[in-house]
Amino acid sequence: MEQGLRPDLRALRLPAALLLLLVATWLVAPMVPAPTTVPGFRATVYGSTAVFFALVVALIASIMPWLLGVRARRLALVAVLALACVVLLNLLRVPIASDVAKVALGVSAGVGLMAPLDRPWWLLPISICVPLADAWSVFSSSGVTHAVVERAATQRAWIDWPTIATPIAGYDYLDFGRIGIVDILFAALFLAAARRWRLGVRRLLVVLPLAFVATTVLAYEREGQPVPALPILCLGFLASTLPALVRDLRDEFGRRGPGTGDTEQRSPDA
Repeated sequence: MEQGLRPDLRALRLPAALLLLLVATWLVAPMVPAPTTVPGFRATVYGSTAVFFALVVALIASIMPWLLGVRARRLALVAVLALACVVLLNLLRVPIASDVAKVALGVSAGVGLMAPLDRPWWLLPISICVPLADAWSVFSSSGVTHAVVERAATQRAWIDWPTIATPIAGYDYLDFGRIGIVDILFAALFLAAARRWRLGVRRLLVVLPLAFVATTVLAYEREGQPVPALPILCLGFLASTLPALVRDLRDEFGRRGPGTGDTEQRSPDA
């Protein structure tokens, strides 16, 4: 009965439902008839991507209140266990279960990165430098991602292991798109920051999926060439939170004079 459920169990219902829907996207997508026209293909790819990433972001946001109450050491342990599951499930060739573990790895690592961040404005340099590094990794011939993509042309495991499948209705798992675990990590970091410092979680529930969809659009319009997701993801985050981040930066340096020491204070958790 409704009254018999404990509050912690009630709180798990939404994340559980979102997780089931997420798994369903991987399972059901190959059963849908494939599009037969180019416009139909575009609509299928972009629509499937929008649904998938909306579910991923909503799932992360739904468990964020609990994750922010977990100590960094425990989050690190969760990340290590998730990584072990990823390796094991990849070896056993259980791709969907492996993708779930990859999401858990990215989320736990992303929230864990909140521990050393003392102020919201610290996300400003992070959101500027990380996209540059990601773009270099993808487009430079010396970049790690570039090397991985080249090796994946002959050994698919090179791309499958560090990425998560993004379902496309009408296509088999091997034909799905891919998104990096690191991209999920930063989505989790941004949602954690928004929740902790009240930067607008609801806005990010819209902005982050749209950023992922925009990345997908660029990738497919470039005929499947790899496109870094973090530049658009970070741009969306900054567009949504920049006034608050700049205000926090001014507050800290405006109130800190010579010899006054550290006067920063954290906002209470939302």
